Amino acid sequence: MRRGLIVVLLAALVGGALVGAGVGSASGSSDRGGTPTSSSPVPDGSQVHFHNPIRDGLTGAPLSCPDPTAIRYRQGPWNYYLVCTSDTALNAFPIWKSIDLVHWYPDGWVFPHGKQPWWAQPSTGSTHDGRYWAPALYRIQGRWVLYFAAIYDTNAQDTGTYELGSHTMVLGAATATSLQGPWHTELLHYRGELNGQNGPRAQERVGGDIDPAVARDPKTGQLYLFWAEQERQIWEAPLSADGLKLGPKMRLAVTVSRPWECSAVCVVEGPEPFFHADKLYVMYSGASTWNSSYAVGVASTSDPMGSDEPFEKLSNPILGSAPGFLGPGGVSEPVTAPSGKSMIMYHALLNDDTHHVSADRYLSMGSLNWVDGWPLIGDGKAGDSSSGSP
Repeated sequence: MRRGLIVVLLAALVGGALVGAGVGSASGSSDRGGTPTSSSPVPDGSQVHFHNPIRDGLTGAPLSCPDPTAIRYRQGPWNYYLVCTSDTALNAFPIWKSIDLVHWYPDGWVFPHGKQPWWAQPSTGSTHDGRYWAPALYRIQGRWVLYFAAIYDTNAQDTGTYELGSHTMVLGAATATSLQGPWHTELLHYRGELNGQNGPRAQERVGGDIDPAVARDPKTGQLYLFWAEQERQIWEAPLSADGLKLGPKMRLAVTVSRPWECSAVCVVEGPEPFFHADKLYVMYSGASTWNSSYAVGVASTSDPMGSDEPFEKLSNPILGSAPGFLGPGGVSEPVTAPSGKSMIMYHALLNDDTHHVSADRYLSMGSLNWVDGWPLIGDGKAGDSSSGSP
């Protein structure tokens, strides 16, 4: 068994010489305009075939990775980095690295225990306190920026006259020059913070804020942050050039309006924005996280902040369940594979999860295709229907 692992690792390292030479920033990242860009494809025969779920490169077990964020960035032999939701795990936000998008190896954590944000509840590894959700990793102005959601510590920072209850999720941002840290963190946004600077149609009133994600307009360079207000609305607001100041204007981008978004409850969450062909698209997840009703939808606009109306929605999901791959969601931004294909990472359950265990959501991948001006992940069904060669 050990000899087999050594062979796999050596093959991966040798393969690194063939993949992504000269790549300096991530496909689809904020440094590259938020739009998938292709580099030179790897030579014929060096493409790596895969099957979902994607597996841990060391153990061979399915890789637990809820809400994956993936980025292409060359460091040494490694071309891709992945960060996952950790929920209440003792160490927050595991980092993975890969040469080919298929074989992933552990590379530490963003916030190890004892080094978590001062304004958030620390994770304990055993209780419902200290949740860390939905990381979103980018390169902005030559450094790493990670957006995420965490439980606000009501004893840590005064939010003025706006009262946040205990266990409220808020949005954070962390910056570093190296993925190994140190990371400087700050509270980026909390529910209702911008209400006083917006009209009656742009008011956050209930729940916490989760699932941040960023897109850059390739024409103007403007950054936009999207996030979900638990659990029925997705908001958009402009970001400063360094990615650390939000607003003041907000726009309601997506709200519950399609039958498939409702199971036991109606939910829209997990926004993932990107620009394509002069339009801004936002993929999102809807319905119940823990069963086969969960799926991925999409909406779009030609004018990111020019209207008070929600984006135009496609009627049906662009990724749904299939046997053995239930509740796909938490999609990543498009990332360019070694072949030049645009790929989407996502999580899926292998069975219905009545216990709501965050770590039971496993990493899968599908190609980003286009049909009549709308994106489609693989053939629209999770699992091996969208596998092959990235």
